[in-house]
Amino acid sequence: DTTREYDFLRGLVPEDVVFNVFVVFGGLVAAFRTSHALSRYTDAASYLHQLNACWFDSASTLVAFCRNSEASYEEIKAFEQTLIRLVSVLSALCLDGLQQRDGNMVGHRFEVLGVEELDDETQATIFESEHKVESVFQMIQQLVVDAMKTKVLSIAPPILSRSFQEMGSGLLT
Repeated sequence: DTTREYDFLRGLVPEDVVFNVFVVFGGLVAAFRTSHALSRYTDAASYLHQLNACWFDSASTLVAFCRNSEASYEEIKAFEQTLIRLVSVLSALCLDGLQQRDGNMVGHRFEVLGVEELDDETQATIFESEHKVESVFQMIQQLVVDAMKTKVLSIAPPILSRSFQEMGSGLLT
């Protein structure tokens, strides 16, 4: 342009200050958006960690309470295995519910520990339920109450209530 002494572009190009202000403004917007996205991501990761920690704490506490059980070895093992399987299903269902899928799109697959070993009625109830997470949560609570009745869990009720509180706080997370 300047070698041929044409000045028609000089009128179209903005002043240096205007260009610099635009670049700074664009950089600030990009930095703010990135910072906000990172903040939301770390919050979500923290909530997922808290969710899994609540359920792990609850399940491990219930398994530990079986050490002083008055029930038979087979009843204790059946309770522990069913509990771990249901907590695994509950965790997978919660993570699955966080996925945003359109139509028939397939999302992530989550490994579930021993879901095949759950009885047919339990599996059918889970798969046919409209509110799967709440249904499995209720199954876990009923399993614990039944274990109290059969003396698989022979711990004092005030101490056992901590497990119910942990499960509930996991669901509220």
